[in-house]
Amino acid sequence: MRYILIYILLISYNMLSQSVTLEVDTNLLRIGEQFNATIKIYEADKNEIFFPDSNLLFQDFELLNNSPLFDRNNQDEFCYKSFLLTSFDTGQFILDSIPVLIAQKDSLFTNAVSVTFLSLPVDTANQFFDIKPPKKISFKLKELMFYLPYLLCVLLLTFIIFLMFKFFKSKEETIVNKIDPEIPIDIYFLDQLKELKSKNYLKNKMYINFYTKLSEIFRGYLELRFNIPALESSTHELKLIIEDLKINKSWMSSFFRTSDIVKFAKGVPSDKEGETSFFHVEKFIKEYSVINEIQDSDEKKDNSFSSSSEKKI
Repeated sequence: MRYILIYILLISYNMLSQSVTLEVDTNLLRIGEQFNATIKIYEADKNEIFFPDSNLLFQDFELLNNSPLFDRNNQDEFCYKSFLLTSFDTGQFILDSIPVLIAQKDSLFTNAVSVTFLSLPVDTANQFFDIKPPKKISFKLKELMFYLPYLLCVLLLTFIIFLMFKFFKSKEETIVNKIDPEIPIDIYFLDQLKELKSKNYLKNKMYINFYTKLSEIFRGYLELRFNIPALESSTHELKLIIEDLKINKSWMSSFFRTSDIVKFAKGVPSDKEGETSFFHVEKFIKEYSVINEIQDSDEKKDNSFSSSSEKKI
């Protein structure tokens, strides 16, 4: 019987020695201010202590942060856990008793703590003013110096783009003067071919000069002979116009392609290609000669007149 009483006394002492407290660093704050709430557990092993979910402990407060469970070994041995809290409502709030579970023992409960939040007084002594308008700042010339390099770069880039545009445009278009010869156009352009041949561009390997002039002669003849914009048209456009005229010459595509390669890509054709192109252009002018067409027309008129005269007789 004596041993039973001793055992009961030891258990009671152990349970009384274990206690839990809740402390706050202040219990009077202004709205929005923060305070620390600390739970201390005495005479307990840290590994045997369990807390409820932190988000469910403080319903009337905003939980900003919480620390892990720490040990403190000095005269008073205890474990503690801190919570950083605040509130944006005014009034008196109660931190209710919080249960702390210790393994293989009953739950311990903290004490309740009261915390009061005060509202901020409105300062009615100071006068309210309208929002100030934007301040006008005078422009200084030296401020422009900061942007001057950027402005010069933009102008230089614009000038370079303009030069490139002019350069490539001049490459794409054949720059020639409008031809309005007083003599028949076939004779005029045949004379131009003779003059081109006399300059010996092919022998001197001056292919760009040769094909530029030969293309100018051929396009000029097409424009005046068939009344089409041959000089201003691109190669593709000119091919379509020639197809509409029902002119089917297989050598033209090869001539246009070689001319463009030589003039724009600085290609180097053979002398034989140049002579062949010259021959086809000359033959084309003679074949579609205005003089031949006029003569054929006159012959048809004479034959028609003779036939009608014979019928009358």
